[in-house]
Amino acid sequence: MTMRLTSVTRLVAVCLIAGATVTAASSAVARDAKGVLYDCDMQPSKTNDFWISTKIGIVVLNDGSVVVSDGVSLNYPGGTARAALQRNTDREMRLDWRLAGGIGKSKDREFLLPDAEYSAVIEKPSNRIHVRGWLPEFRKRFSGSGTCTPRVK
Repeated sequence: MTMRLTSVTRLVAVCLIAGATVTAASSAVARDAKGVLYDCDMQPSKTNDFWISTKIGIVVLNDGSVVVSDGVSLNYPGGTARAALQRNTDREMRLDWRLAGGIGKSKDREFLLPDAEYSAVIEKPSNRIHVRGWLPEFRKRFSGSGTCTPRVK
């Protein structure tokens, strides 16, 4: 089951920027936060087609806060994940995020969502992204790579 977000990518990006800005808007300075949206197209392998989405949006605000949204996180409560920026240099950006498991709902059905942990590296000169993820409860690992288009707000 591959999730494609091509028709809603721009809407998700706008919502991410707006949501991240609203979350950070506790002061007048935070209300004017600007940043970069990394619009990433991924090529997951067949075995990773659910856990690595074909589209990932990463918003990095100038205050250092990071929000990630993709086809996987949209199935989890909240729809986005806050990421921890581990490194951000001229050459690369490294970040980690976690999706907390629980019970998901779709129409009249409930289903179990396991915890999922991710790390990503964006190579800034080439705009290549490498994502690794794992399901700690199941010892399942997966990965994917792709290309990002940075968009400055």
